[in-house]
Amino acid sequence: MKRNPVDQFMKDPDNKARMFMWATYAMIATTFLITIGVIIFILHLVGIF
Repeated sequence: MKRNPVDQFMKDPDNKARMFMWATYAMIATTFLITIGVIIFILHLVGIF
């Protein structure tokens, strides 16, 4: 039976916390990028940009 490397990585609480922080940063960055993209798209539809 093979060990799951993700389970082995998540056993350490420090690794779990680090992964949670990086996932949070990625979600925040994605939200900002989507927001900027929607604003530019709306400005393009209006004809300003």
